[in-house]
Amino acid sequence: MQEKMRLSLCLFWLFAIISGCETTSPEVKLSASRIEKSLPQSKLAYYNDTFDKMREDLWSKAALVFTKGQLSNFKLADMTIVNGRLKIETQRGSFSKGALAFKYALRGDFDIQVDCHIDFSLGGVYDMDQVAAFVAHEKGLDFKTINSAIVQAMKTPKWHRGKILSFQKKSGKSHPGESYEIGSFRGTFRIIRKGNKASTLYRLAGKAKWKELDTFSFTTNDVLVGFLLQNFIPKRTSITAETSITALFDNFRINAAQEIIEEEI
Repeated sequence: MQEKMRLSLCLFWLFAIISGCETTSPEVKLSASRIEKSLPQSKLAYYNDTFDKMREDLWSKAALVFTKGQLSNFKLADMTIVNGRLKIETQRGSFSKGALAFKYALRGDFDIQVDCHIDFSLGGVYDMDQVAAFVAHEKGLDFKTINSAIVQAMKTPKWHRGKILSFQKKSGKSHPGESYEIGSFRGTFRIIRKGNKASTLYRLAGKAKWKELDTFSFTTNDVLVGFLLQNFIPKRTSITAETSITALFDNFRINAAQEIIEEEI
């Protein structure tokens, strides 16, 4: 179990946070996102999760700090199942984070999504950050060479409001994508890979249409996926965190995948 946790910590190093440029997101044409030669839904259904309970067959708990200073004052966020949703709540007075890492790798083209609800604290919060993220990253690479696709909702003390944004890490270097302001986020994150391209998308709750944030070059190798909540960005050196932050995750779904590697990561 300790070995699994250490490995999960390494896998989730890549949730470095950067901001993108303000822009309006175009609507994505879903017909263009269809995955050919996908596994049938009867096969994929096993891997979908409505979070009625914590499924240890699918997920490993994970967390990561980025510096020794953060590690010296770190507490794992609380993760519980509440009314059929996964609730992650950070601890006060420390760097705090909670994440789930999917135990299986995706090979070939895929289309994945997860619901997320986070209400940002908009006033008087100057001593911490607020970040909820969904990520796909290349299996087997270290932090200096990793490739990843990330979509997230976040707020830093410098911003008057929160943002939804995406970015990629290419050979370990971060590249910002599109972003726009939000007061809170209640909706769905989505990542699609087709060939050597990845697209990051979102949909607001109650809306039928998806919005595409970015499409960029991406690895064709096996990838791992997961999601998180944390109250700090990698460069933060101090924190008082007088308040906790909470995010709710639900309905993780593999809409399509050409292959799922049937082995624990």
